[in-house]
Amino acid sequence: MSIQITLNHIGIATEAGSSPLEKLFRILGIGRGISEMVPDQGVNVHFFNLQGEPPHLELLEVVDPAGSVARFIGKRGPGIHHLSFQVESGKLDSLCETLKQEGFRFTFEVPKKGAQNMRINFIHPATAGGVLIELMESTHAH
Repeated sequence: MSIQITLNHIGIATEAGSSPLEKLFRILGIGRGISEMVPDQGVNVHFFNLQGEPPHLELLEVVDPAGSVARFIGKRGPGIHHLSFQVESGKLDSLCETLKQEGFRFTFEVPKKGAQNMRINFIHPATAGGVLIELMESTHAH
């Protein structure tokens, strides 16, 4: 299976309020891009652009103490939450099926809408060497 995949962003879990990372990014000259609420995950996401092109840094700011990112912080503390890989449009479903056949488990039964109008699914860290991996594809035609 030949699919074009690129590292899109590194997700970093932060508690509500001003993150020291925002200050660090500002000092380093890493510009803040879009911010967006993702109610399903209980977070505001803030993207920071490295040279304007991926990979980006994504701060996941907890707004729902019962959400999955809040649970992550409760277990492990703030820090790197996931790696996100963008899959070429139209290939996410078949890639997920192939990965399931190879023994990988997913957070969602089928991909769902995420930030930036992307379709997403997460490979469970128990089946990916302890790392939460997000797979995403654009819902926009290229």
